[in-house]
Amino acid sequence: MSQSSAAVPQGGPVFLHVGSPKTGTTFLQNVLWAQRDLAAEQGLLLPGRRFHDHYLATLDVRDLASTPTAPAEAEGRWAELVAESEGWAGATLISHELFASATAEQARRAVAAFGDREVHIVLTARDLVRQVPAEWQEHIKHRSTVSMEHFLDDLRADRAHRTWFWRVQDFADVLRRWGAEVPAERVHVVTVPPPGADAGTLWTRFATLLGLDPDSFDTTASRSNSSLGLEQAELLRRVNAELGDRVPLPGPYPQLAKNVLAHRLLAGRPGTRLVLDEAADTFARERSAEIVADLRALGYDVVGDLDELVPAPADAPAAIPTPSEADIADEGVAAIAGLLDEMARRLVVQRRAEEVARTIREKPARYLLVQAARRNRALGAAHRAYRRVLRRD
Repeated sequence: MSQSSAAVPQGGPVFLHVGSPKTGTTFLQNVLWAQRDLAAEQGLLLPGRRFHDHYLATLDVRDLASTPTAPAEAEGRWAELVAESEGWAGATLISHELFASATAEQARRAVAAFGDREVHIVLTARDLVRQVPAEWQEHIKHRSTVSMEHFLDDLRADRAHRTWFWRVQDFADVLRRWGAEVPAERVHVVTVPPPGADAGTLWTRFATLLGLDPDSFDTTASRSNSSLGLEQAELLRRVNAELGDRVPLPGPYPQLAKNVLAHRLLAGRPGTRLVLDEAADTFARERSAEIVADLRALGYDVVGDLDELVPAPADAPAAIPTPSEADIADEGVAAIAGLLDEMARRLVVQRRAEEVARTIREKPARYLLVQAARRNRALGAAHRAYRRVLRRD
């Protein structure tokens, strides 16, 4: 990310929502981007044309925009979002969970790009008892073949916190990196309510912090990041292993395996909820308590309750459940049927597109008239007359 030497930008406060993954970020982002105009009416700007621009900005901030696999439009995207926010009298929100992995220096440069403007750092946080299995399945949806048992072993062995998980899920460490140049009162921890709480509580907390009226937004249609059950996650893990070097990531894997197979087909299937075994459950609670102690010592603003990040002990199985081979086979059959159905649907769409292309190529005047007639009933009579001429020919 290049650092501009331009004049100090002007505008209202800036909220940088920097993570963490699997803490309701997809839900919050969907609510806001689906009702972007309403947010703007209430004084909140979401810069960029679409949410994908904020993802591109994470690549720019993390010095990944120039890598061979990065989209060409990622270069300079952070500066573009900063520039768009200049002059906006209200608040600006830039939100993506992958900002959580930025180094301290990358975060410092990103914040410095706003000059003397009032910058706020926002992080949504959830207890590690839920975060650990959620992150494991997210790894599976990104082509990992590691079992949950091995994933847990790696977390416990990583005392230096060099793994991706700790880089984005040690909430205190993320905020130390992003909040180093920001007053503690402008660093905000928004806690995710415990299981069973009102589903709208997280949105209310987040929206209120941003100065929005939470009740004026429709939150019913916004999809969260779909979760897999134990059987579905294990099937996808085995598919990843079988793929080998085929269907690579980066490449077609996210569209085919993650979006279609995982989200559209497997996530809707009934399955066993992913849970930690007794030892891992204890580890996650103890580590959560340590992170909460760090957050209290740092003195950041808390929207919610830090105690929600350390859930009370609950019964946990002695070992992580193992799905039966029969269950995996059933999921495999359902997945194959779903993929065939998806391929059939796409073939129909492709054939229609080919028919339209052929009509445009062979009879462009007729195609244009048909389209115009559909948009304007006044042209219907002319269209029918044209068809009579064609029949006589």
